[in-house]
Amino acid sequence: MKVGITMARFRLRYRLGLPITIVISLLIAVSIVADVRLQEKQSEESLREQAYILSQQMQAVWDFVTANQDRINTDADGSYNFKGLHCSIAGTSVGALFTNRTDYVIRYVSDKPRNEKNTADELENEAIDAFRSNESLREYAAFDTAENGVEYYRYLIPLKMTSGCVSCHGNPAGEMDVTGFEKEGLADGDLVGVANISIPTDTYHANLGDRILLRVLLSIAVLAACLFTIHYVTMRYVLRPLDKVESAVQKVGAGNLETHIDPDEINAKDEIRTLALRFNDMASELDSFSKNLEGKVSERTEQLAEANEMLARQAKALETANAQLQAEDRYKSHYFTMMSHELRTPLTAIRAYIDMLKDPVLDGPMRENVIQAIQANTISLSKLVNNILDSARLEAGAVKLEQHVVDASDIVNELAKTLEPLALAKRISLQYHAAEDIPLFLADEEKLLHILENLGVNAIKYSEEENTVQITAYLHPEGKAICFDVADEGVGISEEDQQIVFQKFMQAESAIIRPVSGSGLGLSLAKEYAELHGGTITVRSAPGKGSTFTVRIPYREPVFDLGQEDAQ
Repeated sequence: MKVGITMARFRLRYRLGLPITIVISLLIAVSIVADVRLQEKQSEESLREQAYILSQQMQAVWDFVTANQDRINTDADGSYNFKGLHCSIAGTSVGALFTNRTDYVIRYVSDKPRNEKNTADELENEAIDAFRSNESLREYAAFDTAENGVEYYRYLIPLKMTSGCVSCHGNPAGEMDVTGFEKEGLADGDLVGVANISIPTDTYHANLGDRILLRVLLSIAVLAACLFTIHYVTMRYVLRPLDKVESAVQKVGAGNLETHIDPDEINAKDEIRTLALRFNDMASELDSFSKNLEGKVSERTEQLAEANEMLARQAKALETANAQLQAEDRYKSHYFTMMSHELRTPLTAIRAYIDMLKDPVLDGPMRENVIQAIQANTISLSKLVNNILDSARLEAGAVKLEQHVVDASDIVNELAKTLEPLALAKRISLQYHAAEDIPLFLADEEKLLHILENLGVNAIKYSEEENTVQITAYLHPEGKAICFDVADEGVGISEEDQQIVFQKFMQAESAIIRPVSGSGLGLSLAKEYAELHGGTITVRSAPGKGSTFTVRIPYREPVFDLGQEDAQ
């Protein structure tokens, strides 16, 4: 981690220092170049001024000799006596003396010299051409290197005809002057030649190099001072405070949300101070948010656990419901198979027995047995159709109780009339009894009879020949319910099947393994009708030991008004 921080700090210094160094270096380089140009210009101007002053001095000597030419060549008695001293000799001699005593070179030259020593070189010819082409030009200067390799600053000025020069250079052309040379026939103002003053540039270059070196050293010192200042300021006011901020950020990232930064302690200024304060605000908000989040997470975890538990219960309930639906679907399939069988069986039997009645030889006991068989199948078919219709009405919510005064003995007697043909057909002994202490009570007689008929039909159906089916009515010992027991000696029902026999389309497993006729609606309708009265229906049974179904109808005392029985 320290290596990462060190590298980050180095990169930040590099990114800060490199651009600044480049910019300052470029500025210094531009400054040096500009200063060199300025120094060169100033030095050239200084050389020009020196050459100009010297040229004026030499011109003054020339003009002095020219002005005093007659006086020099006139004796005391006033007679003319040329002594060989004229302006050209005076200027050339003074220039030679000056050249011998200094490292300057002074020359008077012409493109048509009278003396070969005064022959113009290439640069001097350029100057002569320039002066002739531009009469207003007063000077001509350039840097040049001599044959000995010495560089000079050469300053040239024009030498023009004056009135004092006519005697030697004027008209008539070709006439011999006093110096023994032919006159050139020049007029006043014509260019005679140029005066060339050459100043060596060694000292100039040395001074310029010293100034440039000094400037470079000073610039390097300025650059070093700037970089040191930048480094110091960056370290004190940027890098070190940022290191503290970074350390605080790492602590927060590690989970210590109570971390805060003291701006004064880390010497944070301006934007860094603002950054530290904003960091403190952020850390406080994160700390608060984290605490609230922990509470919310705990709350959500509890809610999630409750939801998972609920989902598990629902999944279990769905699994149970799915299993029940699968079983119900299986039993429905069985139900429809049985239904078609149940509908065809009594109809086929009735049709067959009717055909038998048409036989004239059938009489006596046989004819009576056929009639009983037709009656039994008709009752069975009627019960099946009634069960289907009643089940549909119950599901549609169209069934309501119509309570009237009921006598238990009448119920048992009516039940016997319905069940005896079925019992005789299977040679089953049907026994019934109603206790004498049962009072009159309020109930829906039709639905109560339907309950008991379904139980009786089931008891006969699941009983073997020569078995006994008993139907008993009695008052509950506590006197709060009228009870009806329907007992048989049939195959019995297992404890597991006892949980489903009252569901629609369900039959005991034994009935599926050993099929018997039935729609699977009888017990379901019996249960719903019993519950419609506010009562119950239960079963006691064991495989191979028969079954006893008990119907309990809450006792409701009838109210008699003017001798009429009315169930209110």
